[in-house]
Amino acid sequence: MRASATAADGIEGTWTIDTDIGWFADYTSAWAGFRVNEVLGQGIGATTAIGRTPSVTGELIIEGETLTAASIEADLTTIASDRPRRDDAIQRALETAQFPTATFVLTQPVELAGVPADGATVTANAIGDLTIHGETRSVVFPLEARLIGDTIVVVGSTGVTFSDFGVSMPSAPIVVSVEDIGLLELQLFFERA
Repeated sequence: MRASATAADGIEGTWTIDTDIGWFADYTSAWAGFRVNEVLGQGIGATTAIGRTPSVTGELIIEGETLTAASIEADLTTIASDRPRRDDAIQRALETAQFPTATFVLTQPVELAGVPADGATVTANAIGDLTIHGETRSVVFPLEARLIGDTIVVVGSTGVTFSDFGVSMPSAPIVVSVEDIGLLELQLFFERA
C-alpha cells in the first residue's frame, strides 16, 4: 500500500470515481442522492425521505493546484429510498424513463491553495451546472475533500428547489405534504486514472 505516495507525488492529473470502495447497503461506498422533508398521515407525522443511487460516474482534472474540470453523472433509475414503498413515486416524480440521469459540470476552476497533507480536509465551493429532469441551473455546491492515501474522498450537499427543475413532488394517499426544497447529497471516492 502506498499510504503517502499520492501526497508526495502531488495531486495533479485525472481522477475517476471508484465505485468498488465500500458497500452501498451501509452507505460506505460512492453515492449521490437527496433528502427532503415530508408529512405523512395516519398518525406518522413529519419525517425525512432519503433517496440514493450507487450508480455514479465522473472525473476530476487537477492542473497544478487548481481543479480545472469536474463532471459527475448519477443514474436516477437506480435510486433506492430508505422506505422501498417510496421508490415508484420517486421514479414517477423524476420521470426517469425520459430523464434517466442527473449531472453536475464544474463551470469555474477551484483554487486548492497547495497540495493537502494526507488526511487533511479541504473545503471549497464548486460552482457549476446541475441538470435534473432535463433542466439545467447554475448552483454552488459546498464540498469537503480529503486525500487518504491514493484516494480523494469528496462529500457535500447543497439546497435545491425541485420545481426549478420541473419536478413535481410525488403524492400518495398517506402523504399529506412534501417540501419543494431539499438537499442534494453526495459521497464520492476518486482514484487516479
